[in-house]
Amino acid sequence: MKILVLGGGAQGRVIGSDLARSLPDADVRVADLRLPKLPALPNLSALEIDFDDATATARLLHEHDIAVGALPARLGFGLMRAAIDARRHLVDVSFAAEDPLELDAAARAAGVTIVPDCGLAPGLSNLIVGRAATARGMPSEVEIMVGGVAQDPSRPYGYVVTWSLDDLIEEYTRPARIVREGQATTVPVFSGLERVQVQGVGEMEAFYSDGLRSLIQTLPEVREMGEKTLRWPGHAAAVRPLLDSNRLLDEFRRHCTAQPPHDLVAFVVRVRWNGKGEETTMVERYDPATGLTAMSRTTALTTSVVAQYAARRGLAPPGVRPLERMAADEAFGRFVVDALAERGVRLSTVPLGPRTKPA
Repeated sequence: MKILVLGGGAQGRVIGSDLARSLPDADVRVADLRLPKLPALPNLSALEIDFDDATATARLLHEHDIAVGALPARLGFGLMRAAIDARRHLVDVSFAAEDPLELDAAARAAGVTIVPDCGLAPGLSNLIVGRAATARGMPSEVEIMVGGVAQDPSRPYGYVVTWSLDDLIEEYTRPARIVREGQATTVPVFSGLERVQVQGVGEMEAFYSDGLRSLIQTLPEVREMGEKTLRWPGHAAAVRPLLDSNRLLDEFRRHCTAQPPHDLVAFVVRVRWNGKGEETTMVERYDPATGLTAMSRTTALTTSVVAQYAARRGLAPPGVRPLERMAADEAFGRFVVDALAERGVRLSTVPLGPRTKPA
């Protein structure tokens, strides 16, 4: 089994390392513009590639059995197309602006399975919603809240950089697609700002962001659905002037980078069925033993365990299959949740009463 990880940044390095350790009989290669720094493992290697060279990328895909995409968002959709052309399965974590479901027919025709948005949210959030819908029927409401922050709220903007700042800008500027009364609609990012209590963390603020992605199309019967970004209180008011003046990148590079990056990820998914429901939560922090950020542990490891399932058991049937569709296979969902727990990333689910305000 030859596995190719495209992108050797903060997520790609972790994905490649976890794949190599978990699949000792597989040959895992991590490709990037510059040779990424990787741990010394006998079945893990790095190579350089120019991702703008479509011919070289296609040739490299052909040389491997499965591809894992960990490229910046602007390159993600192109990689999906390249995987279809190369007839290679792809597990992808990029948050491309384009709609991956547009490639469903082409992927099915090529006999290729594409698993897009395979990170934390979208990604693990989709899996949880899909598992709930499979087990208990189509929900009436879905509410997702997720965010990465500095463990210390007093740090500048309460934030520490753990992933691409260019992609973060997209999160702060792209209008949010949500569902109200059964209709998909768009609201400005930062709208719906509210204070919330997160189990194991305390008070945070939440505002709409564009993280529902494929759920809007794959779960059209859901009446109320939204995704919000979590930050420490006051974050939105502090960063909006930076966005308006185009200073956010410089400001975050100067004040929000730290070594080690002591970050915290808070994650809440609430699913309701016309009354009672369930809430799934997860709180992760920087791990000093491994040097992995909470964002890498929750994002990259989710991608890795999905790719491991693909390597061990396959991803049939072909097509574009976001994690809520993959969750229809109970064995797949159980594998992902159990594999993450083995890596210390644990989900907790409790019963939930009816909500008292719109999603």
